[in-house]
Amino acid sequence: MLSLSITPLTPICVGIEFNRRGNKMGSVWITYAWDDNKDGDVDFAVQELVRAGLDVKLDRWNLSAGKHLWEQIENFIQDESLSDGWLLYATQSSLGNKKCKEEFAYALDRALDKRGGDFPIIALFPASVDDKLIPAGIKARLFVSLTDPDWKERIVAAIERRSPTITKPQIEPYALTVHQSGEQYAIEVRPRAGTWSPFIVGIPANEKDMVSPHLHHGAANRPPTGIIMTSLNGYRDGISDDGTLWFISTANEATPTQSYYILCRKLPSLLIFGTDGGRQYKTTF
Repeated sequence: MLSLSITPLTPICVGIEFNRRGNKMGSVWITYAWDDNKDGDVDFAVQELVRAGLDVKLDRWNLSAGKHLWEQIENFIQDESLSDGWLLYATQSSLGNKKCKEEFAYALDRALDKRGGDFPIIALFPASVDDKLIPAGIKARLFVSLTDPDWKERIVAAIERRSPTITKPQIEPYALTVHQSGEQYAIEVRPRAGTWSPFIVGIPANEKDMVSPHLHHGAANRPPTGIIMTSLNGYRDGISDDGTLWFISTANEATPTQSYYILCRKLPSLLIFGTDGGRQYKTTF
């Protein structure tokens, strides 16, 4: 016989009224299944959201206790003074439980009925979840993965009813792709704009024999195969003045549509490439 054990709602950071942007702090409730916080994963998410400027309240739900999820959250969902949004922490395990999934889906429908379609309801997943397990109501709304580096900003923005400020990755001015065919590698490099002429590539001098590099010049995204015939103008190679790099320089022009392919048996630990006597780039493997 199951004993009734309902954990009371526990407010976190009560009394904080303004976030770091000077706005009134958004209040969000996090509901999670008991088993999903055994290792403190939910506690960590709460900690990070508080640091991001939310007033977070934790709502632990124990399915085995016999109380329906909606009965537990009904009060704070219906009272607008208690919550600006609802965050549902769900895992592959909890959504894989048919009863748990049904409870989530029912509570979601009731919450939308009580607060309207614009009430922020966000599903937070610690990792990717089988799409078939996600309740239909959540699929049509915001769901965020902890693998997203901007997961906190997406949640805070949704609670504050604004567009998220997403960090855009820095795109390098060159394209670099490593192709592999059997035991042979082809490191493709080209500028995204402008040209590299004359072209130079260098690797650590003590790795020359291991890497056994050869150079090919050809169309972008078309790594060479079979017997390779390459005509390289102004070819020269040698050791750098300080003795640390072995380099190849040629006059053929690298452009956004014409690449250089460094063919090698092993990947070097360091690769330097670009314009001989001009701007150069380096990457490690």
